[in-house]
Amino acid sequence: MAATDSADVTITQFTDPMCTWCWGSEPVIRHLRSVYGEQIEFEYVMGGLVEDFETFSDAANDIAEPGDVASHWESASERHGMPVDTTVFETDPARSTYPASIAFVAARQQDRADAQRYLRALREAYTTQCRNVNRRGEQVALAERVGLDVTAFERALDDGRAREGFEADLARTREAGVGGFPTYRIDGPGGETVAAGFQSFDQLAAALDGVDPSLDRSAPPSVRAFLEAVGPAATREVAESCELDRGKARQVLHSLHDEGAVRRDPRGNGQFWDTDGDR
Repeated sequence: MAATDSADVTITQFTDPMCTWCWGSEPVIRHLRSVYGEQIEFEYVMGGLVEDFETFSDAANDIAEPGDVASHWESASERHGMPVDTTVFETDPARSTYPASIAFVAARQQDRADAQRYLRALREAYTTQCRNVNRRGEQVALAERVGLDVTAFERALDDGRAREGFEADLARTREAGVGGFPTYRIDGPGGETVAAGFQSFDQLAAALDGVDPSLDRSAPPSVRAFLEAVGPAATREVAESCELDRGKARQVLHSLHDEGAVRRDPRGNGQFWDTDGDR
């Protein structure tokens, strides 16, 4: 799918709501949004990471049961820097990633922008708040939080339309030859490029330049402006999007916290930060 009339370039992420490397890509996605703005458009295709742990095995990462994912999350977190709380694997682990993926499709069928906020909420709830987002109650609560029409959302889950849309996503993932998540396809006036696996901001920015060298990059936002725009964000996201090293980001955040300008929310092995502004 080429870029729409409202954007110069489309970045399609083949993804899964419970994939830790997709969660680890959130700082990069927010950085891209911050500096490229409406010149780029994002699209998310659900790839179906785990249909059922009864038949799933990932020998490369020594994963055969949901509990095996905990150590994988921890080692990935050390590399990508996003917080995780692995106690979910002791309290209420997901046995599949399909129900959460179908919930995202139900949201997308209603509104694309709200659906992307919903995907972020699914990721954040499962990885840092120990909420099993396969459960209908959690899905509905998050749908209400991001402003979706909850009645229409549940209807799409119940009448099969969301499942049908998810199956179309799976077919699209297979047709694209995607072998892991995240995988990116970047389309612009200068052509198309594919980037498989976790990508840094510089790698994706270079790919963007390859398909459209005319894109303008704005200055990064201030820490306060970034938090006011996006809401709860991990320290890693603040550092990435505001183009600060980790130590400087922490210094600024703690200073703002001491002033009462931001709130701190410890989660798992990290910290989230937010302002009190409405969004």
